Amino acid sequence: MIDLSVIILSYNTREVTDRCLTLAAAAAKKDTEIIVVDNGSTDGSAEMIAKKHPEVKLINTGQNLGFAAGNNLALRQATGKYLLLLNSDVFVRKETFVRTVNYFERHTQADVVGCRLELPSGRLQPSAGHLPTPKNVVLWLLGLDKLLGIDGVHPKNAEFFKKSRRVEWVMGAFLAMRRDVWEKTGGMDEHFFMYMEEVEWCWRMKTKGFSVWYVPEWTVTHLSQASSRGDVRGPLVKEMVGLSYLIQRHEPNAWWWLRPVLQAGNLARMVAWGLLLRPRKAAAYKEVLTKI
Repeated sequence: MIDLSVIILSYNTREVTDRCLTLAAAAAKKDTEIIVVDNGSTDGSAEMIAKKHPEVKLINTGQNLGFAAGNNLALRQATGKYLLLLNSDVFVRKETFVRTVNYFERHTQADVVGCRLELPSGRLQPSAGHLPTPKNVVLWLLGLDKLLGIDGVHPKNAEFFKKSRRVEWVMGAFLAMRRDVWEKTGGMDEHFFMYMEEVEWCWRMKTKGFSVWYVPEWTVTHLSQASSRGDVRGPLVKEMVGLSYLIQRHEPNAWWWLRPVLQAGNLARMVAWGLLLRPRKAAAYKEVLTKI
């Protein structure tokens, strides 16, 4: 069996994907397979991959299936003992894949692992946290997690990310797991198109008894939102809509009272960003209010 299957989703990021694959090939050993799903790119990404990176297994969907469905498509074809979802805008280092496999071999208690993510500037990108349970969502939306010093849904404190710890979700930009995690949870919920799908999947992993770990022992560079090309509105709206669906799926009895809290929190953010003369963000929160 292949030790590690690396799954990369590509969508209109030809130059970025090219660099990602070049670095991934340098990090890959003979027991590593790289599977790329081109999600209907129109910028020549699929042709570039086929020409410049013949070592990878290319799946050309011909249409944009979304993050969840695209990754699931590759997961069904992966043969590795361990599986790694890697964004096309993540740049690995030569030791990345070896360290990932070695960590699983040495730490039998870890079923799912995310490493340290850095932005191109070298600044830490927070990439793990706790599930958005009703309590955590209320603390987050009201800003009480920061006020009380609680590591909630989205911890921002750099201290949180300085040591290995068990968490409840890790970012899908670098999401590694044992094969049986995929087999027993069925992959991502394809109701999500993009954003929050990895959090929902981690929720089901926890329900099945799997443990999720954040491990800063190795680092990758994440450009962050390369395919969205600086769009503020789209990611924010999709994240909040995804959050509302996630809550309805896992905490349906709380939705009746949590929905007004979500609406109030987003209304407050819309007003605040408007007063701060940030019309694009204010408009994004206004759109959220029409969709949750």
